Amino acid sequence: MVVDRGVHGERSVQVVRRDGVRIVSSGRQGFVERPLRAGFVSRTYVYGGRTEVRVYRSYTFGRVHYFNYVPSVYYRPAFYGWAYRPWGAPVVYGWGWGRPAWFYDGYFAPERAYPSAAFWLTDYLLAENLQLAYQNQVAAGAEAQADFQYSLAQNSPAPLTPEVKREIAEQVQWQLEADQAAAAQPGSGMFAGAAVPDAPPPALDAKLKVFVVFTGLNLTAGSDGQACVVTPGDIIERRGRTVTPDGQVPIRVMDTKIGDCPVGFATVLDVSLLQDMYNQFREQISAGLGKLASAQGRGGVPAGPAADPQQVADGQAAPAPDAQDLVAKQDQAANQTEAEVNQASGGGQ
Repeated sequence: MVVDRGVHGERSVQVVRRDGVRIVSSGRQGFVERPLRAGFVSRTYVYGGRTEVRVYRSYTFGRVHYFNYVPSVYYRPAFYGWAYRPWGAPVVYGWGWGRPAWFYDGYFAPERAYPSAAFWLTDYLLAENLQLAYQNQVAAGAEAQADFQYSLAQNSPAPLTPEVKREIAEQVQWQLEADQAAAAQPGSGMFAGAAVPDAPPPALDAKLKVFVVFTGLNLTAGSDGQACVVTPGDIIERRGRTVTPDGQVPIRVMDTKIGDCPVGFATVLDVSLLQDMYNQFREQISAGLGKLASAQGRGGVPAGPAADPQQVADGQAAPAPDAQDLVAKQDQAANQTEAEVNQASGGGQ
């Protein structure tokens, strides 16, 4: 068992069993990963009392091992076109959020109107990650929550810049166009990903430079080991495409919330972690498209071509029936482990 605490108190726990099952929990979510078939794994994600299953294809790139997300469905090409092309007149959309704490007192604000679904999806995925960051802080306990409230009282966060949001929206649009091309060739295997030996991670594509953080990461830079943390909703930029022999790529922090790494902080990150961010980006776009498909013609969303979702055979898997139990038991074991360590060290010193 590996138990890691971030600087804000958020905890992540990981166990890899002898049978290849991996159990990961972080804040208020977790997943159980199991081998599915040759070259594929399934992950059953646990969000409170809710579960979702996703499929990934495994690849190698030199000495790097990484996973690539396999969508469970694809839509008609015309629907993707409707999503990335301008809607005509900008659409005013009411999210119904008000001004919750996970806006981080000015770091994030939804757009007043959306010229296309790409910009709507950008706010959707940012909001999903920021809500997760806040839930993780709540899960970290009263002390971490008090530190967070004190930081907000003492500082005014710099808001996400329009330029950064525009870059994310452009990457959303690029992904929608790529998915449209794949949907036009349903038998090509483009959604599942062909078995290509030594394939570079898609996260290294020249068109992908900006990444939205979806899990807490401790970063270290410089010969003095300067350390800080990024949490869900922070934004990092890949600064090159060259991967070191140990699988690292250069990154720079672009936008962060109060208490996280400062803007401009430069270091390196494991390319497999960057690929995980890209996977989450695709997963959230897929979830957002599902919401748009069901909301067409209602609530301010313009009507468009029918989505007509079709299953991707390689993206199907049954959820692990014991996922909630395994994640809960792992958290209980981590609680006990931390208590024993604190006791042995004289109260956590």
